[in-house]
Order: sequence, then C-alpha cells, then structure tokens
Amino acid sequence: MGPGRSTPEWLGRTRVLMVVGKGGVGTSTVAASLAVLAADGGADVLLVSVDGKSGLGPLLGGTPLGPDEQVLRTKAHRSGAGRIRGRTITPKQAFGDYLELKGFGGILRRAASAASLDLIAGATPGMEHLLVLGKIKELDRLQSADLIIVDAPPAGHATPFLRSASALQTAVASGPVRDQADEVAALLADHHRSQCVMVTLPEETPVNEVIELAYDLEDELSLALAPLVVNGCWPDRPGLSMTAAAAARKQKITLSVATRRALDDVARFGRARLDMQLEQFARLDDRLPLPRIQLPRLPVARLRPEHLDVLAEALAAEPTVPAGVTK
Repeated sequence: MGPGRSTPEWLGRTRVLMVVGKGGVGTSTVAASLAVLAADGGADVLLVSVDGKSGLGPLLGGTPLGPDEQVLRTKAHRSGAGRIRGRTITPKQAFGDYLELKGFGGILRRAASAASLDLIAGATPGMEHLLVLGKIKELDRLQSADLIIVDAPPAGHATPFLRSASALQTAVASGPVRDQADEVAALLADHHRSQCVMVTLPEETPVNEVIELAYDLEDELSLALAPLVVNGCWPDRPGLSMTAAAAARKQKITLSVATRRALDDVARFGRARLDMQLEQFARLDDRLPLPRIQLPRLPVARLRPEHLDVLAEALAAEPTVPAGVTK
C-alpha cells in the first residue's frame, strides 16, 4: 500500500460493487483502479466484466479475461495478502452455470444451454440480465471474494440490467425465474451487501446522463450510491490567467511574437476547459449533491498497470462533500 494510503470506509461497506456510467467515461478503468485500492488494503477482490469485454485483464497486467478466473495481481499487506482475480460473466456462461446448479449433466447441459438460451431470452425480456445478476448473487452467497467489483454495461443499458429483477418480479408470479428475481432484488436492495459507483466526466453530456442515471438507481430501484467518481479532471493551473508576455517579464526572459501567441492560445484553451469543468461541478452540486471523488486526467495514449496505482491513490482520498450533504 502506498504511503499514507488506506482503504476508504465506503469501499469496505458492502460485498458487491456495481460500477456504472456512460460509455467512454472510463468505467472499466475505475473498476480496475478500485480493485487495486481494495487489494492494496488486503482484500481478496473478484473483478467481473459482464459485457464479455476482455480488456480488464491486460489493463491489470494479465491476459484477456474469459469465463475462467485468473489471478491478475497479488500484493502483500500487513493485515494479509490482497489479490485481484478477474473473469467474464455472459448470459450464456451464466445459463450454463444455472443448469449445472440444477443438476444437468455436462453433455445435456451444453445442449440445453445452446438450444434454449435464445428462445428463453426472446420470450422473457430481461432474462439475460437476470442470469448474469443471478450468477453474481451466487458468487456473493458462496463468499467467493471479500469484494466483487462488477464492470456493468454502459449507462443506456445499466438501468435495464439492474432493473431486470424487479421487472421480472412484476411479470412472473412463481417458479424458478421468480425465485431468482426475488433473490437478485434482495441483493440489490440490501445496502449492506451491494452499492453502485457512478462514473462521469466533467462534461455536459456525461453529467446529464449520470444525473438521470442516479435518479433511476436511487429513486426507482432504491440502490445504495457510493461517492460519485468524476474521471479525467483537468488540474487547476492559476498561471493560466497570466499572459505569456507578463509571464516572460516575470521570469526575465524574452519570447518571440509567435511564441507568445502560441502560449496565449494554449492558456485560453486551458482556461476554457477549467471553466467548463467548474460549471459541471456546480451543476453536480445543485442536481446531484453526492460526495464526489475527482480523478486526474492522465495525458497518456494508453493506460498501463502502473497508471492504475495513480488512480487508486486518488480514489483513496477523502470525498468532496457539497454543502449540506452528509457522507
């Protein structure tokens, strides 16, 4: 664990953590960084991709994720040995596991899985999502990890994904599907077992979507919301308010006209980005007054495993709390 870094209280509050946000805001990166932070604190973490996306494995220094668990990172800690394991869970995988749980043999299970899933999913809207959530629920029931972090579908699909249990409770009166829906709904509604981390960027469209998503998750589904994560934040640079000519005089150097113009253009761009960021922070304070964690924008072409440690350090910080809000 890095110097002065400790696992925040909110991260250890539940056993299942759903990471959700608009596509492109960095939910997978945040999920991986949260796994690093929890493992640094000694937790045994299972990181799950439910879209079948395999990129979380290489991001953590491993191979692409698949249905079989792989150990992605281990780290000794004074209170134990934290580690990160990773796997995918797709509807087909979850359906096969469900049939196995119900006692189907190997050959029969594979045949039933291949032949039946499309038919069942087509006839039962939300069933594919429920199968995946049911597998996550089963992993939690078996205490497969201290913390299960789920890289959920993008915002447009996150609400149907998380709403599938309650929708099927309404549609199905009894039987195994209703039982599964009841158990998944109980997991999601239990604030001691699961919570959601929403991720956004300090930009207008992602902020609009995360506000809408928050109302769906909290008001409609009564899910517990962890601190909001604002990814890709630009650092404050007070010097941007100074012209290039004034900065040159202060440093007692001479700049060409072309250099001054170029530097002034860069400063104007930086001020515009910071002004937009501050405007979005103000909107979040007004419309979505949750404790907030800001992650730095990393100016790299491709994230590598060591960058996750930088983001984990930022996630360990005390959240910013808007006025009048309790953590």
